[in-house]
Amino acid sequence: MTPVELLVQILRAGIDETLSYLTLHVITCLVPAFFIAGGISAVLSDHFVKKYLSAEAPKLQAYSIASVSGIALAVCSCTILPMFAGLYKKGAGIGPATAFLFSGPAINVLAVVFTASALSLPLGGARAFFAVTMAGAIGLTMAFVFGSSEAESTEAQPAMTDGGEVVTERQRPLWVTGGFFGTQVAILLIAATGLLTWAVKAPLLAPLFALLGYLLWAKFDRGTIDEWLQETWFFTRTIFPLLIAGTFVIGLIGAIAAIAQNMGPLEMITRGGETFVAHKVAPGLLTQNIFGETTVLSTGLGSVIGAILYMPTLLEVPIIGSLFGYTNGLMAEGPALALLLAGPSLSLPNMLVIWKTMGAKRTALYVSLVAVAATIAGLLWGLVLV
Repeated sequence: MTPVELLVQILRAGIDETLSYLTLHVITCLVPAFFIAGGISAVLSDHFVKKYLSAEAPKLQAYSIASVSGIALAVCSCTILPMFAGLYKKGAGIGPATAFLFSGPAINVLAVVFTASALSLPLGGARAFFAVTMAGAIGLTMAFVFGSSEAESTEAQPAMTDGGEVVTERQRPLWVTGGFFGTQVAILLIAATGLLTWAVKAPLLAPLFALLGYLLWAKFDRGTIDEWLQETWFFTRTIFPLLIAGTFVIGLIGAIAAIAQNMGPLEMITRGGETFVAHKVAPGLLTQNIFGETTVLSTGLGSVIGAILYMPTLLEVPIIGSLFGYTNGLMAEGPALALLLAGPSLSLPNMLVIWKTMGAKRTALYVSLVAVAATIAGLLWGLVLV
C-alpha cells in the first residue's frame, strides 16, 4: 500500500473503533448513566459528604462513607482533587480524606456500569468490590502511619454559599430521593443488559419511566429539575467528547500496531477460532506475552501503567478492552483489574496536586499503597477468585 492508502486505512480504523463503541454502549448505557450522575450532583450536596467525613464524625461512619462515596459522586481523578483538598484543609482526617480521594474516581457510577457493560459483569463487580476494600485499607494505613492530629487540628466548617449563608440539605423524604435514583438505576440496568430483547425490555421500562415522571412532577420543584438537567449536560459535554476522542486514538494505535505486524488495519484475521478486524486485536497481540497471564509482573506493570497514564473518566474501559485486548481474550483478568483500579485514581498531574496538598511523604505512601493494593487485588482476582 502507498503511504496515502496506509493513512486512509489508519483513519478508517479510528472511525471504526469509535462507531463500534457508539453503537454498543451510548444509548443503553451512557445516556442513563449521565442522567444518574447529573442527579447525584443536583440532589446530593457537597455539604452532605463533608458533614459525614469531618474529624468529629465517628470513625466507622467516616471510613464507611469515604470508601463508598465514589458511587455518589461520579468524578474522575481530576475533579476529585478540589473536593479532596477542601476536605483535608477543612478538618477531615488524613485517613478518611485519602479513602475518599481513592474511592471517588475508582468506583464512580459511570465507570462501574460502563465496565460491567463493555467488558464483563464479573469484572465490573470486582472493580467495585476491590475499590471499596482498597479505599478503606489505604485510608486506615495512612492514618496509622501519619496519625490524624495534623489534619484534625482545624475544626470543620459548615459549607457556605457565595453570600456567606450556611448551606443546608434539601428537605426531601428519603423515599422520594431513593425512588428518584432507584428508578434511574433500574432503567439503566434493564436497558444495558444484553440478556433481554427489546420486546421484553419495553414493558419493563414503561412503568419505571412513569414512576420517574410522577416523582419529578409531584415531588421536585422546577429549580431542582433544571439543575439536574444542567448537571447532566455538564457531565455529557465534559466526558463524552473525551471518550470519543480517546476511543478514536485507540483505533489509530491499533491500526499502527497492525501495520507493525504486517497486517492491514481493516484486514480480517482469525485468532482462537474467532474472526476479528486486525486493528482491534493488534495491540493485544503485541502485549499478550506480558498481559496474557496473571502474574506478579503483569499485575504490577498494569498498576504502574495505570498510575502514570492520565485517563479521563471511562476511557480506561476501551483502553483495556481494545488497546490491550481484554475483550478479545488477549489480556488476562488480573492485569485488567489492576489497571482498572490504579488508572482512574492516579496520574502524574494528579500526583502533583496531591503532593502540593499533603506533602511529599504522604503522597509517596499514598501512591505506593494504591500501586501495591491494585497489584494484590489483580493477583487475587486473576489467580484465586476467577
